[in-house]
Amino acid sequence: MRVWRAAPACWPVIAFLSFAIAGCGSGTHSNVKSSQRGMPADIGGVGVVEEKGFKEVEVEFPAYPREADLIKFQLRRNSSFLYYVDSKSISIGPDRVVRYSAVIKSSSGALNTSYEGLRCKTSEFKVYAYGVRGGEWTKANDSQWRQIDRSSIDFRFTLYKDYFCDIEAIAGRNEKDLIANLKGDRFNNVTDKGR
Repeated sequence: MRVWRAAPACWPVIAFLSFAIAGCGSGTHSNVKSSQRGMPADIGGVGVVEEKGFKEVEVEFPAYPREADLIKFQLRRNSSFLYYVDSKSISIGPDRVVRYSAVIKSSSGALNTSYEGLRCKTSEFKVYAYGVRGGEWTKANDSQWRQIDRSSIDFRFTLYKDYFCDIEAIAGRNEKDLIANLKGDRFNNVTDKGR
């Protein structure tokens, strides 16, 4: 039986190929996740991205939205619903969470109101409370961070992509900047009498 022996000049190439092949085969799901930390899921991250050292502040609900304080914004795709953010509710917490009250109005005039948080760093949202009749908040039953649905018909994705976030950072130094972002929308018409 003949034994194949590589010439000494080939040994460095063989050693390199062995190392490269071993490196490719040893990758695990957790390695991929940690190497993609902070990356949005559609760029290469896996599922919900964890942020080291994140500690959420205690949340107090703002005053219930008044129509005079609503800023209308346009989704990335046409919708029969109208979408608003209450300018008085927008805040940037010390935990770097943008919080706001969202108001969605149907063509029949029915309203859905929620108080939410948005994390630019991890592309996540959380619903803290829902509006009920009489202009009051009721705490959300299953309040937890969830991945934002990257869809042109999702209002949270529009807020994340077009108004509140700049990749992983907040798109402004303070609340006034975020309000200016909303008002600067070329489709925005805050004097619209039909709102």
